[in-house]
Amino acid sequence: MLVLTVYGVDALLLHEQGRAPPTSVTRTIISDGEAIMTVLAQPLTLAQQKALRPKRITATGLFEAKVDLSPIEFQTTTVVHDFEQAVYRINGRHADNSVTIKEIFIQIPDNVRVGQEIDLAKQEFTNVKVWYSVKLPQDHYTVSAIEGTLIIRGLAAGVIKIRGTLHATTDHDVNGHAHVLDVDFDLTS
Repeated sequence: MLVLTVYGVDALLLHEQGRAPPTSVTRTIISDGEAIMTVLAQPLTLAQQKALRPKRITATGLFEAKVDLSPIEFQTTTVVHDFEQAVYRINGRHADNSVTIKEIFIQIPDNVRVGQEIDLAKQEFTNVKVWYSVKLPQDHYTVSAIEGTLIIRGLAAGVIKIRGTLHATTDHDVNGHAHVLDVDFDLTS
């Protein structure tokens, strides 16, 4: 009988294959050349768990956004493919003279169909999420997009390529205003 202990990246590979949670170390007991049992060993440390989390990758390409019909140039856009949650995430960030930070966050399931029109009003309890946030020195708020459409026009895994459009209206912010978001994106990791 042989006991095989798997740590770190190998544990992540087992997780991606659906054979282990990402925050664990596994031990496989092998008898007569066949795996007869896989058991969880000690949990990974916080540092090991952090190393296994999906990393944000700086994206290149088009990210044209208008908030309340005013164009905003987002300086930083990142993409992530989170295998554990089975989602893609896009984050656009704009720093206005380093005082005000505005962000648009888009999350879609990784099994979304190309060309699918997603009605945001029907997505409250799904993996589709769209947020707009504003951070000021004295105040900040985040509002969800509650109406509108998100259309994914292209999607490729590996080197992440994601293309689509967003037309949405958000919840009311702390000042009682809803925001209108219009975003065209064609990003590559």
